[in-house]
Amino acid sequence: MLEFRRQPYGTGVLDFDRARRWFNRTYGWSQDVRTQGDIAGALNTTVPGHEVEAGSDDINFHWAYCTEYRNYRIYVASDKELMFFELAHSGTA
Repeated sequence: MLEFRRQPYGTGVLDFDRARRWFNRTYGWSQDVRTQGDIAGALNTTVPGHEVEAGSDDINFHWAYCTEYRNYRIYVASDKELMFFELAHSGTA
């Protein structure tokens, strides 16, 4: 998980938005965690025999984000995605 400062002003929300855009470009568009959970639940209950699996076009299994209550967070699937992000941003302060 990547967590960004919760201040209404400053660089927290800006850094979060920049990171989210990077994840969009790198791994494709994703939903916020609440919407992603709702989609998974809807697919599992409305489509008989359908279980959300890796490779599904409905959910991005690499990452998701949360902005509730100014908790700017990006959730990644594994250390692989986290290390790739850190490597891509290692030259920035």
